[in-house]
Amino acid sequence: MKKHFNLVLVLVLAVSLLFSACGKQNGSDVAGTDTNTSSPAPQNDNKPKEKVEIKLSTWAGSEEAAELQAILDKLNAASDTYIIVQDSNPADYDTRLTTQLSGNAGPDLFWVSAARGAQFAARGVMMDITDRMKSSNKPAANLDDYYEASFDPFKKDGKIYAIPWIMQPVVLYVNQDALDKAGVTIDDNWNWDAFMDAAKKLTLDKNGKHLGESGFDANNVVQWGFTLNGWPPVQMFIWQAGGEVIAPDFSSSPIDTPEAMKGFKFYRELLDSGVVPSQQTIRDRGFDQMFRDGQVAMFMGGAADSLDTRVDSFKCVVREVPAGPTGIKATFVDLLGMGINAKTKNPDAAFEALVDLSEEIHKWKVMPPRKSIGSLDNMVTLHPERKDAFAAIVNSLEYAKPYRFYQDYPDWDTIFWNQLMDPIVNNNGKPEELVPNIKPLLDEALK
Repeated sequence: MKKHFNLVLVLVLAVSLLFSACGKQNGSDVAGTDTNTSSPAPQNDNKPKEKVEIKLSTWAGSEEAAELQAILDKLNAASDTYIIVQDSNPADYDTRLTTQLSGNAGPDLFWVSAARGAQFAARGVMMDITDRMKSSNKPAANLDDYYEASFDPFKKDGKIYAIPWIMQPVVLYVNQDALDKAGVTIDDNWNWDAFMDAAKKLTLDKNGKHLGESGFDANNVVQWGFTLNGWPPVQMFIWQAGGEVIAPDFSSSPIDTPEAMKGFKFYRELLDSGVVPSQQTIRDRGFDQMFRDGQVAMFMGGAADSLDTRVDSFKCVVREVPAGPTGIKATFVDLLGMGINAKTKNPDAAFEALVDLSEEIHKWKVMPPRKSIGSLDNMVTLHPERKDAFAAIVNSLEYAKPYRFYQDYPDWDTIFWNQLMDPIVNNNGKPEELVPNIKPLLDEALK
């Protein structure tokens, strides 16, 4: 009897323990209240990962911002990592951005000019992306695909701080109808002498006589051969003459060398020769507007200006700028880039957004700084409306040069313009008189 009772007791205890264990496994009591406070609930591995918001600041105007937004919409839809939010405002862009980056409320990504890129890199407000570029397998991170000069303004001590997204060389836009009428041909011998000769033939008075022709009326010019107002930069002509304005090691400003002086004097000659409108006329009528209106026959502008597609009253074509007196080819190239705020809270997502967006902008803008996208055939495919322009544009990239930027370049440039170029352009200043006095100031600015 005792043994039977013990056996029953054991069975009852066993059943009790079994139900107790089941209750703990279910994690709830009879009323359905969660009693399992020692372990977290299982995670749903299929739950979508939350995207990181990446703020992008640009100087884009309304039309450009709308085109950019279409690109961002496409990238945001495809990405599992980020959502890029555009903040585009051209008004006082540099001032606002500099203020933001000095605090903690700045954007994650931002457009940056070459001049500011050199400053920001030196001041540590842009994130060093060197290692990330080298380890990434995305096309826009392939450094070997870029033109060598394109990263120059965005480097400091060999480190990369931004990705260039446009490399825009200065090219020559010409009124082909006017050239044909004047019998002007641009060929392989297109140098300073040929350019000046063409500009004189293209400078016409109201009676159709050209500059240098008997009876030409200089007081009633209806078409000038060329125009300049400080643009295009004199550096182009100095480079074409074999000179420089800042030494490669930043030790001096060799603006007084014979080669540099040739560039300055040719600039002065263009202003004095009668082929260029007066500066007052340019201010009154508009610099590039005079070309669009057929009042100027040749105009030097950026490849992205696309004047060949924006003029309806005459046939506008793109040609290379003339070579120097000894055949040296050189043109200025404008470089713009995009960097990451060194204080971003999401560096990985920001870098992924940076390379993805750079890839799309390289396909959007003329010209991209990459050889694979910027090839003649590919550019014609991407922008068929400009198919006749790309031979000159692509060729120009082979000898295009940016300014030699450094941290305090704006200080140097202020002296160069205010005390040297502005007097030359606006006050009939003579380079041979100005250069000896300004060189020591520029040398000092480099120290």
